[in-house]
Amino acid sequence: MNAQRFSPVLTYLFPIFLVLLACFSFEVRAEPKKLEDFKDWSVYKKDTDAGRVCFMSSVPKKLRGDYNRANRGDTRIFISHGPGKSERDVVSVIAGYRYLNQSTVTFEIDKRKTPLFTLENRAWSQGPEDDQKLIVAMKRGAKLIITGTSSRNNKTVDEYSLSGFTKAKAFLDRACP
Repeated sequence: MNAQRFSPVLTYLFPIFLVLLACFSFEVRAEPKKLEDFKDWSVYKKDTDAGRVCFMSSVPKKLRGDYNRANRGDTRIFISHGPGKSERDVVSVIAGYRYLNQSTVTFEIDKRKTPLFTLENRAWSQGPEDDQKLIVAMKRGAKLIITGTSSRNNKTVDEYSLSGFTKAKAFLDRACP
């Protein structure tokens, strides 16, 4: 008989309990912590469930193309380590828009062009050997130009400075061995 008396209260409180449990069970994710700036490049670290991720990043100095800038999100280039020892020196680009399906991106340093493959809003090299070649070229170069095509068929040309790249890369390697 007592169970019937408390039944309306439990019926009311049980959903609230479930909502509170769900709210507190989500892991709070920390934002990446900036470790150091090197001219036009910054180095960050972030601890995740899979392990530590360290990366260096830069934003374009110039954005060119016939498109509405208000429709474009964050645009960056990354060199990342982790999580784990097997993921090192991964070169990637985030476009700030969705790339044209099955398109390629041109990664150009000092008139030498390398194609990157795309998936949604990101572009990557063909693999670790290409990543190493791109990093060597970035250490030697002064300017990086990334050319891509959006899903709306708009061409974009983003110009990055490589000033500070070599020092940022050395710091990244020490910070996340």
